[in-house]
Amino acid sequence: MKIIHFILFFLFSFIFTSNIFSQGEIIDDFSQKAMPGWIWGGLEMKYSHEEDNRENGFAEILSKDKISGSGYIGKILLKKSYLFSAGNFINAMLKGVNNDAYVRIQILYDIDNDSFFDENKDLKLSSKPVSMNFDGWKEIKLKLDQENFEIISKFNDSFEVTEEEAFAIQFEFETGNNFNTSNFESGIALISEVINKEAFESGFVPGSSHESYFKAKNFPNPFNPSTTISFELPQSTYVSITVYDRLGREVVVLLDQNLDSGEHSVEFNATEYPSGIYFYRIKTPEKTEVRKMLLTK
Repeated sequence: MKIIHFILFFLFSFIFTSNIFSQGEIIDDFSQKAMPGWIWGGLEMKYSHEEDNRENGFAEILSKDKISGSGYIGKILLKKSYLFSAGNFINAMLKGVNNDAYVRIQILYDIDNDSFFDENKDLKLSSKPVSMNFDGWKEIKLKLDQENFEIISKFNDSFEVTEEEAFAIQFEFETGNNFNTSNFESGIALISEVINKEAFESGFVPGSSHESYFKAKNFPNPFNPSTTISFELPQSTYVSITVYDRLGREVVVLLDQNLDSGEHSVEFNATEYPSGIYFYRIKTPEKTEVRKMLLTK
């Protein structure tokens, strides 16, 4: 047994100190020797106190009973506020099951900010199913884009939701048609987000918009807790500036008056509002324009 533990220790030391995750932002590496924030359903999940190294651990994922047939097995969820960026890679070390089983990596967004995920009110990005029919540990690496993830929502949402803080990251397990009846036994280790260097170096910014008629911009953006919206009027006119949340609900009216032509600015203080995407609408009798801004706390 000691020899087995030594081999496992060596393997995990190599995996977790290699360059695979050297550029990654750690979401969870189980280094606390515990699992704070983790919730599970349909499956059991427990921290492994035996087969870990000194710096990192992993969690065992297993079913109480034998699984037969094809369908849903269960899920595990890490409730953690985190800003995943479109175009980057979501990575996780998973232990294979040598059977016809799959995992979907899902990012959950609490759109109505009630500290609870409701599929009828909120939104999730769900990856394509990834096969777990392999032996030992494997790095699952998926690019966060519309080719690998689909939007699951009751509303007309867009991939720009990735500019909001996520509510949780979830791993959902299911069996395929050829699953051999057995207990489901897997494991999860280091979870991270890796920057897509190609997108970063090209200057790609998800959700960037067209040139503003009012030469409007807000600075800073992203911001916390306040930002200044500056704009220009080509002539004297009545103007209103209203802020909305991403569901189109009015948040606050910042300006509602006649102004002379020229440069103007107004401050939006979001101390009392949650993180996320907001829109400000500049409206005059001649023109209406909507611009986007991001609050990150």
